[in-house]
Amino acid sequence: MTTNRWLIPYAKAARTSDIFRGRPDHTLLIAAGLLGEAGSVLAEVKKRQREEDVYPDYLDSLGEELGDSLWYLVRLIDLLDRPLLRSIARERVRANRRPALASALDLGAAAGRIISTLKLRDSIALRQALCAAWASLERVARAYGKTLEQAANDNLLKTQSRWPSERTRPAWPRPSDYHPLFDADVPPEDQLPRSMEFEFIERGRGERKQVVLRANGINVGSRINDNITDPDHYRYHDIFHLSYAVFLGWSPVIRNVLRCKRKSNPELDENQDGARAVIIDEAISATVFSRAKHTRYFEDATQVDYDLLKIIAEFVRGYEVEAIPAWQWEHAILEGFRVFHQLRANHGGRVSVNLPQRSLVYRKPQRRRAGRMRKR
Repeated sequence: MTTNRWLIPYAKAARTSDIFRGRPDHTLLIAAGLLGEAGSVLAEVKKRQREEDVYPDYLDSLGEELGDSLWYLVRLIDLLDRPLLRSIARERVRANRRPALASALDLGAAAGRIISTLKLRDSIALRQALCAAWASLERVARAYGKTLEQAANDNLLKTQSRWPSERTRPAWPRPSDYHPLFDADVPPEDQLPRSMEFEFIERGRGERKQVVLRANGINVGSRINDNITDPDHYRYHDIFHLSYAVFLGWSPVIRNVLRCKRKSNPELDENQDGARAVIIDEAISATVFSRAKHTRYFEDATQVDYDLLKIIAEFVRGYEVEAIPAWQWEHAILEGFRVFHQLRANHGGRVSVNLPQRSLVYRKPQRRRAGRMRKR
């Protein structure tokens, strides 16, 4: 039988990724997080019981929820009873003799008791509740052929993708922090342009406004309007594709309009740059924009909710861009909306892109001066 020797290194890693540190309600927030994640574990187990034949991804979903629950539980034990953490690390992993549903219910009950004992300041009852939560979580994992060590490893990968430790650096992110460009090994004519200026020109009046996109002085794509009853400036949405190109090194839409599909590699041309990839690029842009409408278009936002990033991960599964970490998607989205606000406020403008430097720079539109012709 194996022991939980992995637990101490995992606890140290969880400590560094705790964004609640320094808050007066730190411990209660962690306890509330455990209760919420315990409910998510129970929901996954329930869905598995109800939809066994039509829920093929339940193991992946359950594994993620187990990892999140483990993070909160380990943080709580680390904060409240570090000797218990060392004791659990020396324990042997126990066999499971309890059904998954019952164990998931036990986990929820233990999480509730933890919050109750925290309020009562009962250290003995608190340790008992923490031990019960650990045992229940371990049993749920075992019921589905998983271990908490596997859940911990997966959780570390997810945490690093979402909140990398490098974020604490003052000059983060640097160009070297990004995933390498996907088209570095194809001929220059098949690459996304490394440096280019785009101009967003607004035409029309009232609710009939359209945007023309020009690249280096040449019209590209089609004139775009909002295509919705309630105008929302989606006519500027090509800025999101440009942001994906700059900060992800990926945008089948931009490849299509600039005619830089990777024709030198038929497999990449068909599977990564083809019509289906273009549709996914557009679908992500529309989905993110729909969510952004409820958050003032991410104005002054510093993060994107993780559920949205998970939806994007589902969209791109099976494509090269699935290798991009969550933080890079978040950065691309926020930078795209930063420039979107500038385009909307100034009724257009010029945008310079630089892929090697990972920069997206806005400049106001050039206004033509009206003047009278002199008579000779």
